[in-house]
Amino acid sequence: MKPFKKEKLSDIIFSQLEMMIKTGEYAEGQKLPSENELAKYFDVSRVPIREAISKLVSVGYIESMQGKGSFVKRLDAADEFKTYTYGEFSKKELFDLLEMRALLEVEAAGFSAERRTQEALLAIKQALTDFEEITSNEYSIGLKADYNFHQAIIQSTENNYIIQTFENLEHVHRNALEYSLQLNLGKPRKREEVYSEHERIYWAIKSQNSSEAREAMRIHLINMRRKLGDDRI
Repeated sequence: MKPFKKEKLSDIIFSQLEMMIKTGEYAEGQKLPSENELAKYFDVSRVPIREAISKLVSVGYIESMQGKGSFVKRLDAADEFKTYTYGEFSKKELFDLLEMRALLEVEAAGFSAERRTQEALLAIKQALTDFEEITSNEYSIGLKADYNFHQAIIQSTENNYIIQTFENLEHVHRNALEYSLQLNLGKPRKREEVYSEHERIYWAIKSQNSSEAREAMRIHLINMRRKLGDDRI
């Protein structure tokens, strides 16, 4: 195998490792080489290796254990996951979704601050705590924790139409969120900024300050759009 020196190295490396797993070169339960070993093998830096490993984790081909390494999972289990969608969204589709989310979630944050029960607040807090824990894990993009945070806020509005609209968008929302969070891999400061934005939203909801909750959510979604290059804001 020849080393690669092209753009989107992480996608190329991901495809190569995926094929090696599917063909049995890396068998079920086998530990993958370390980042340094893979970087040497592909003749690249550790950054695209880290991104490729994260993609393999997200689609279920491997399991990353902190301090132990990455291990191949059962292929039949991995194949139940959707095909990795990083980069499949057009910019326009991403921006349209985020614009729709702003219409829905900014008001939902305000309603949450006004209506949330103690039980609902605990669910939001748990999702925030889960997201905080993954910020120190360089292999985890935090998709589940991030989605759960926004979902808990939506559910706390106790408005069935808002909840159903959010649920109808789940598939495209998760894919777009995954795309966005991937951009923060290897950038601890960016991940901390996202956590801080979530934390501000949480505290506004906890203190039942609806105007602050709306503003915090608005800023959070605007920052995401700016990160992705949306020039409509």
